[in-house]
Amino acid sequence: MHTYPHPPFKIGGGHISRGYSASHRAKDITHRNDAPDTVYAIESGEVSDVQRGQQHGDDNPNMVIVRDSQGFLTVYGHVDPSVHAGDRVSQGDQIGTADLSGTSDGIHVHLVRLKAGEGTVDDVLDRQNSAENFQINLAAW
Repeated sequence: MHTYPHPPFKIGGGHISRGYSASHRAKDITHRNDAPDTVYAIESGEVSDVQRGQQHGDDNPNMVIVRDSQGFLTVYGHVDPSVHAGDRVSQGDQIGTADLSGTSDGIHVHLVRLKAGEGTVDDVLDRQNSAENFQINLAAW
């Protein structure tokens, strides 16, 4: 099982507000209430696609999709992107701001890990039910 070395928030670390299950193939990571909503790349890679312009209540959230060196995709849902498709990001680079886009009841990052694919928003949405479980170190950076 893959282990991410850090949460997507730097200040105060993070905690899991909703875990991985058969009906929720992701982990929702929240931050301390007094921490900024800035989201950071938890692994290096290339941004394969982003979705922006989504609002609270829309069918899908804003998102950033990063392909790692082994081809796996890390999807950061409910994140207003500050990066663009084709950008290279290193672990710790700012990639956006957590938001309430899509179906959300609070600020968090809906973190998903998928095997290699096209890496587009449509590809990710089509394959979200095949996402893999993972571990994540939730301690502060």
